[in-house]
Amino acid sequence: MSHMKLPSVRRRRRRRRRRRRRTQESPGLAWRPMSAWSWTLSAAAAVVIVALVVTVWLLAIAGHAKPGTDQANAKLDAVRTGLAAGAGAGAAVGLMLAFRRQHHQEIATTLTDRDATERRITELYTKAVEQLGSDKAPVRLGGLYALERVAQDNPAQRQTIVNVFCAYLRMPFAPEAPELHPGQRDDLYNAWQQEKQVRLTAQRILADHLRIDWFQGELAPGPAGPEFWPDMRLDLTGAILIDLNFLRVVTAEARFAGATFIGTAQFYEASMGSTSFHDARFTEDAAFSRASFRGPADFTKAAFEGKSWFSGTAFDGDADFSDAGFTVAATFYGTHFHEMAEFQPATFSDDAMFANSIFEGSAWFSSSAFEGRASFGGAEFKGDVTFQAVTFGGATDFAGATFSYDQDRPLFVNTRVLVESTKHAWPTGWKALANRRGEYVLARDKAAAAQSS
Repeated sequence: MSHMKLPSVRRRRRRRRRRRRRTQESPGLAWRPMSAWSWTLSAAAAVVIVALVVTVWLLAIAGHAKPGTDQANAKLDAVRTGLAAGAGAGAAVGLMLAFRRQHHQEIATTLTDRDATERRITELYTKAVEQLGSDKAPVRLGGLYALERVAQDNPAQRQTIVNVFCAYLRMPFAPEAPELHPGQRDDLYNAWQQEKQVRLTAQRILADHLRIDWFQGELAPGPAGPEFWPDMRLDLTGAILIDLNFLRVVTAEARFAGATFIGTAQFYEASMGSTSFHDARFTEDAAFSRASFRGPADFTKAAFEGKSWFSGTAFDGDADFSDAGFTVAATFYGTHFHEMAEFQPATFSDDAMFANSIFEGSAWFSSSAFEGRASFGGAEFKGDVTFQAVTFGGATDFAGATFSYDQDRPLFVNTRVLVESTKHAWPTGWKALANRRGEYVLARDKAAAAQSS
């Protein structure tokens, strides 16, 4: 029997839970403003009550006067005073009603103005976006400047308009001008040149408003100017960017994954939050010197086909250069890696400069290839570090480099050195030994290690 009663108990419990849920979820009585008749009746009642209360009170006091003329005069004064009090209360109520009416008019005016402003912004935004879809370059330029004006005058719309700029730059675009054959019309070439100018304008507008010390076309050190748009997030994934000048830009987040940088890419002294350059391609020089990456910086599979500068750059988060390729000289002189620095593997086809860099966290260079000179002189390795299976193809310098690891730890394992050992400066306790293939491998120098200890 107990098993037969159990479902009914459960049903009662479920019903009670549903009732409690309905009680908790049911909205309370919606507040509704009092109607004009309610206010009028309430005001009239308040006036009558005040006049009546004052009159009755004063008549009670007048009843204690001497009978006769004095008492009659006192009662008459009481009635007059009560009526005056009622009139005063009526005036106060009238003033309150006038204030309420004025307040409502101000609210209505504010809402009307706000609606008009929102409609005007929407109309300007819609028209400007439509201009960007025009087949005429001057019209597209007008759309860009119109959007810039809307964003400058309306801070709440800035991120949306920045998103539109980024979306435009992500649209397909041929990195190189079309080739012209004898007798061919110049229409394609002219259209390409015009679109290039539109894209350069979009890049410039973004850069000008992301510089904290850029005012009216000139550098102005100091606090942020009125043209600076703070806390902007950029999504330029897969974009074709031409001679990008992001000198000293400040962003909350930036995504350049798969982007192609035609010409010089300038990020000197830029300050960016979480940033991704995954699979990005730099066709010419890339300048990141003295930049600051406040979050993780992803350069995995990035291709640097020109010189790259990261001198004095600060990586506050993890810096990942795994599978990155540096065709020309790469300079990380005095770079500060506050967290993990990962270069496993990375390919340096020319000189690689890491002298005087500071590695606060782990530094991984496993399986990397240094085909030119590799300089780590004066570098500080404060965390775990490994050069396992690294190939050094040129002169290598570790003079003055310091390590926090145990001397017995295998820093270099299966590391190859392709040139004669006299051109190298290895860390204390290590030396290059020739193997049977005529190459050199790094091994522990027990005598030097014992002498240093």
